[in-house]
Amino acid sequence: MSVPTDTAEATPVTDERRRKAKKATAVAAFGTFIEYYDFSVYGYVAATLSIVFFPSDNPTVGLLNTFLVFGSAFAVRPLGALFFGRLGDRAGRRVSLVASIGLMSLAAALTGLLPGYATIGVAAPVLLIVLRMLQGFSTGGEIGGAASYIREWAPKERRSLYISFIPGVAVFGKACAAGMAALAASFVPEESMEAWGWRLPFLLAVPLGLLCLYLRLKIEDTPEFRDAEPADRSDRKPLKELTAGYRGPLAKVMAISTVQNVGTYVGTVFVASYLSTVLDFSESQAATIVLLAVLTAAVFIPLCGRLGSRLGGKRVLIVSYVAYIAVTIPSFWLMGRGSVGLAIVGLILGMVPYALCQAGTYAVMPEFFPVQVRNTGVAFGHSIGAVIGGGAGPYVSTWLIDSTGSTFVPAYILVFFGLFGLVLALGAVRRSASDDHLYA
Repeated sequence: MSVPTDTAEATPVTDERRRKAKKATAVAAFGTFIEYYDFSVYGYVAATLSIVFFPSDNPTVGLLNTFLVFGSAFAVRPLGALFFGRLGDRAGRRVSLVASIGLMSLAAALTGLLPGYATIGVAAPVLLIVLRMLQGFSTGGEIGGAASYIREWAPKERRSLYISFIPGVAVFGKACAAGMAALAASFVPEESMEAWGWRLPFLLAVPLGLLCLYLRLKIEDTPEFRDAEPADRSDRKPLKELTAGYRGPLAKVMAISTVQNVGTYVGTVFVASYLSTVLDFSESQAATIVLLAVLTAAVFIPLCGRLGSRLGGKRVLIVSYVAYIAVTIPSFWLMGRGSVGLAIVGLILGMVPYALCQAGTYAVMPEFFPVQVRNTGVAFGHSIGAVIGGGAGPYVSTWLIDSTGSTFVPAYILVFFGLFGLVLALGAVRRSASDDHLYA
């Protein structure tokens, strides 16, 4: 079954359309940057949060509880995907994007103001879970809205490049989160870090969120959405349409999203705690190593997106899976040598398959669905992959390292999912005149 044909393919691309496409891409990507900054801060200060909200005589137990809360955000992502996806497919991509960034910024700001266990007891971790789930609910809608919005504005020959800015700025958001964590760990004394220093990265969400809300309120919705059956939007039931007519494409999006999210949350978020708690780097060293690596990835991803515009998204995906298999174990070997310099080189090496996978995944996901269900299809499919790959990844990695004593557990996980992705791609893809299409 081929990807549905673009209903707006014949629309001429004028200079005005190109200008608006660039503006739309910039604003949508900026919001994704904020979403992923807010969402990722938690992971980069997890070691401190485990002390503040889950005090325990066993540090591993506290860290496991902290990552369990981290994973709770993924449990509600499909619900957020359905809510914001339906909103985007009925009321417009712009409305969905405004709503998702507002909720994320509010939840992050309230997290930064939340008292710890020593102040309000068990209510502290309970409220932390609630706020974390609100963040997950918001993130569930962001990707579908942003990917659909940029895809429907971008000229066909530049879609892969334009869409690659979504994961690119998402990684940059993670880099800024890691940078804020590194600054806090470097300049705030340890006792003050536990008292108030960890709050600073969360509270940065307030000015960023307000700026993004202003920008998203000023953008236009996509011409493709405005032209698609306007009389039927109020009665549209995207989830029903998806499950009735697009089960195969939806399953494929879930699968490739699972691989992509394992790479994201094991390879860039969990690795911050891995460096400090398993490899015995200081928190400031770990945050700095991750910061440099993900900044490099933020540059790699648009380059991979440009490559995707020439070669096609599916080929970029296949190359990424091969790279995961080939370079992940050498990457973790370098990180385990005890040298900050070698750890930086090792993690940057691991960013090569990561960047390729990000660019390829985001390029192909919107192509599986027509405009009527695209927002819901991408958001829901991606969120299910995030639950499987992202929600469980850090927790399972921590548990397996503690159970087996092997520091290579995260590497083995990444290699396994690289193999899974390669089998999936080679089994699901056949040659076609249009290289951007995937087939059953």
